[in-house]
Amino acid sequence: MADVKVFVKDGCPHCSKLIAQLQKQGTPFQEFNVSSSQKALKEAKEKYGADQVPVLVEGDKVTIGYKGMG
Repeated sequence: MADVKVFVKDGCPHCSKLIAQLQKQGTPFQEFNVSSSQKALKEAKEKYGADQVPVLVEGDKVTIGYKGMG
């Protein structure tokens, strides 16, 4: 399985929903908070082109914003 990264910020309801879905599915992931980490913010913007959160990175697939998970 590919490494899964989730970029979130404090107080983001969509971030909370995404994390809850990943936990329910039993998907292991690393969480990065752009509110408290300049390094995470820089990575989300520069590496993944994100201008909003959540950012879900599954291997080579990047999803910016909350799309829900089927």
